[in-house]
Amino acid sequence: MPERHYKGYRIYAYIALSRLFAELDLDLNRPDLIARAGERLPSAPGRVSKEEILHAIRSNSHMTEKVLAHLAEEGYATVGRDDRGYDVRITMKGVAHLRDFHRLYRELYARELAEHYRYLRPPDWMR
Repeated sequence: MPERHYKGYRIYAYIALSRLFAELDLDLNRPDLIARAGERLPSAPGRVSKEEILHAIRSNSHMTEKVLAHLAEEGYATVGRDDRGYDVRITMKGVAHLRDFHRLYRELYARELAEHYRYLRPPDWMR
């Protein structure tokens, strides 16, 4: 059986953070992004489950846990738990980080992203 190679939790963290940002329904390139995100975050109805993050990064639950722990530790996301399961949300720090480093991550991880989406079209929120 072929050995499975992980891409590393940093590329998965970028994909997960992009998925969380997609719930805000904002344009990452807006000049007033931080102000708009500040308005949208408190009332944003979009919760992202742990399973949705697992599906977005297309990895196992161990890597998903590692990615969520990293995002929470850095302050880029909050991870809550309630009666319906996990509730993962992006923070203002996460929005600012994604705004500042999105282009760098896209260039730095171009090969890994191409491999990650080799057999299916990347979702709109990854473009």
